[in-house]
Amino acid sequence: MSDKVDIIKNIPKDVWTAGTDIIKSIVSPVTATTTGIAKLIEQKFSTLNEVQKIYAEQTIKEAVAKVKSLQGPEFSNVVVKPQVLYTVLENTESQSDDSVRDLWSNLTARELSEGSVHPEIVRTLSRLTSPDLVVLSQLYAEESSTAKLILRTLASAYTLGILSDPKSFHHVFLNELGLIERVSGKWFCTTKGKELIRSISALETANKSIQPTANASAD
Repeated sequence: MSDKVDIIKNIPKDVWTAGTDIIKSIVSPVTATTTGIAKLIEQKFSTLNEVQKIYAEQTIKEAVAKVKSLQGPEFSNVVVKPQVLYTVLENTESQSDDSVRDLWSNLTARELSEGSVHPEIVRTLSRLTSPDLVVLSQLYAEESSTAKLILRTLASAYTLGILSDPKSFHHVFLNELGLIERVSGKWFCTTKGKELIRSISALETANKSIQPTANASAD
């Protein structure tokens, strides 16, 4: 409780007005084609406490910055699913970790720019810890450079022992969530696991990774 009080004391007062403004100025334009969605998201944001609003605003700002950094079409016609952004706003506790927030902002950026994140994927992400994500990324890293980047982002001293134990609780839990499966004594990512990795990967990385396929089909 004292930590929360300390955080609040150090927050400039003008941040609170910025909180609602960021929802109006950023979320509203990208959801312009879906009547009422921006208002629903704004209402959800208003129910957060002061500290949650800070982390939520950071995640949204980072997501928008990532979308704007792309060279491509305007994203004003993307239909954003409110249940995806609801879950992002509801899980600000995990976003206090910079590395994990980066993944949440990647997912948010993907939804804002593509509208392609399935609500089940974001709900599943909300149940995962950093070690869970390390294990999942490591299992997919052999097939995907994107997963290698995520693994490198999350790697830390306390996760080093996890990867060497194929029977850890993290493996069992990921299996129960349908993200990995064991075949002939070896763990593999399922379609759901690969889709989660895709959803939390950086937009630039994902676009580069699919470019060769697009070129090949063009030929």
